[in-house]
Amino acid sequence: MMLVVAGPASPMLSERISELLEADLVNVEWKLFPDGESYIRLPRDLKGERVIVVQSNPPPQDKRLMELFLMLNLVRDLGASEVFAVVPYLAYMRQDKRFRSGEPVSIGVVAKLLECVGVDAVVLVDAHSKAVLEHFDVDVIEVSAMPLIGDFLAKMKLSNPFVLAPDFKAYSMIKVVAQRLGAPCDYLMKVRDKVTGEVETIFKEVDVKGREVIIVDDIISTGGTIANATKISLDLGAKCVYASCTHALMVGNAFNKLKRAGVREVIGTDTIENKFSKVSVAPAIAHALKRAL
Repeated sequence: MMLVVAGPASPMLSERISELLEADLVNVEWKLFPDGESYIRLPRDLKGERVIVVQSNPPPQDKRLMELFLMLNLVRDLGASEVFAVVPYLAYMRQDKRFRSGEPVSIGVVAKLLECVGVDAVVLVDAHSKAVLEHFDVDVIEVSAMPLIGDFLAKMKLSNPFVLAPDFKAYSMIKVVAQRLGAPCDYLMKVRDKVTGEVETIFKEVDVKGREVIIVDDIISTGGTIANATKISLDLGAKCVYASCTHALMVGNAFNKLKRAGVREVIGTDTIENKFSKVSVAPAIAHALKRAL
């Protein structure tokens, strides 16, 4: 027997995954106590069942992580024979090393906590770096949203698309999108201040004149990186600019920042469920789970 447990942060994605797996879906009872603590209840016997807990970690990340820990430990306590944690967006994965002396390696702490609550395997979508995976002692299955994003963009029937990565790190990832579109691709260079977090994008000649540019990255948080890349693209003669990513955090005034920079549309996935979730990663997750189960 296989069961999908939907976390409070991922109800739509959980339903889509359960349908593709032809598995039962259970929503946890969830509420906040007056002091802000989370309450979780799962009114079902899980003895001997293989359970997939789906819970992303968008803001407020600490609360979403705590809910995830409670759910994973609960399903193990209720007798699940095997526990998979599907965490489409995993909080703290950008702090995958000690960038400055005195900092914690935050993702290492999160990985240890996931192991402590009794998980057998973790499923991630477009982890920020391969270093993230090295912090886990349990099995980690990483899937990519890029083929699905590419297929979505292909359906838009853009006449002369060009796929652009905002930095070299994202370049290998966006090649899949370019292949799906049959379009050329390239990358810009950026420098991030380790103290302030401010990003400077270095101007580079890219042949985007008259083209529909799609800037693709794994995460859009404050929008600064994409806004910088958009301005460069338009200065180089791009016809228009779209922004796409796996994890559309879109913190604060990120959307307005991107619109002011000249972004026509933001296309995200349902790793984070919001108005930018135009692509579902459920097929990629379900496929990976079928192979693992």
